[in-house]
Amino acid sequence: MKAHRIIETVQREQRRQFGVNNPKTVIAVTPTYARTFQALHLTGVMHSLMLVPYDVVWIVVEAGGVTNETASIVSKSGLRIIHVGFDQRMPNTWEGRHLLEARMRLHALRIVREQKLDGIVMFADDSNMHSMELFDEMQNVKWFGAVSVGILAHSENAYDLSDSTIHKKEDGENPSMPVQGPACNSSNKAPVLPRKLEWAGFVLNSRLLWNRAEDKPEWVKDLDGISGADEDIGSPLFLLKDLSMVEPLGNCGRQVLLWWLRVEARFDSKFPPRWTIDPPLEITVPSKRTPWPDAPPELPSDGKVETGVEEHIVKHSTKIRTTRVKKSSRSKRKRETKMIDTQATARHTEQN
Repeated sequence: MKAHRIIETVQREQRRQFGVNNPKTVIAVTPTYARTFQALHLTGVMHSLMLVPYDVVWIVVEAGGVTNETASIVSKSGLRIIHVGFDQRMPNTWEGRHLLEARMRLHALRIVREQKLDGIVMFADDSNMHSMELFDEMQNVKWFGAVSVGILAHSENAYDLSDSTIHKKEDGENPSMPVQGPACNSSNKAPVLPRKLEWAGFVLNSRLLWNRAEDKPEWVKDLDGISGADEDIGSPLFLLKDLSMVEPLGNCGRQVLLWWLRVEARFDSKFPPRWTIDPPLEITVPSKRTPWPDAPPELPSDGKVETGVEEHIVKHSTKIRTTRVKKSSRSKRKRETKMIDTQATARHTEQN
């Protein structure tokens, strides 16, 4: 633990000297719902946010209302959490889930406006994996930024990503992982955006959502004017009147700063709450015959066993007697030799 504290102190000093002088608060918006892999995905996002070296406000919007299972997971983070429920349940189809998640994010943006949360808003879906460089890059955003998202896997039932995916080219070859994100023109100034982009690929200044804010740009729409139609909430770009104001991040979109892994179980899969089976299952092993006897065996009435024991005892006793006889004979011999030696020495002294 002492080594960890030393490393943390060194990193804090490095950020103070070479990092952002006045870092902004990170406001993470995560839509979620109770499902088989919720604990897996939500725990991964939670640990990523716990590693952020800046202040974090985590807004968790849960479809179908707030549940104790989700609250128990996010409460372990130690972050400032705003856990709210959404009155609609998550549909089973991919298109329905994608649409409802967009409405849940829009609900979180209204919470940011009502509470006047000051910072950089990011859309941290529970199916995303984030690079720590993303949170440093977010501090460079002035109003509205976009980052590149690497798509690790997507279902065949997902909507077509062919029009919204940019394959990054290196040395004339396309990598196996498609990348969705912004690009820059030849002058590296004006951004080039695909037709569709995921919410996770955008970050924005929370002051864009406030009713009254200093230096609020005119090319931003009012959040109250959004009717919530399906075509208006496909991405955060609905907030902008001029798409050329988007700021490409990560070396003009060349760096992939987060990954999208849309892997889910079947919607009708069964699982216990918190993956805890209480009470534990009783295990019954079928067997035609039990491994232990029904009754203890009876002792045989025949006298062979008893005579065998007597013979063994007799033999053992004879061995003991013979050893005693041998020991007594040896002691007699020693005594006789000692007496002979003493007599010989006495005669020798008398002759002298």
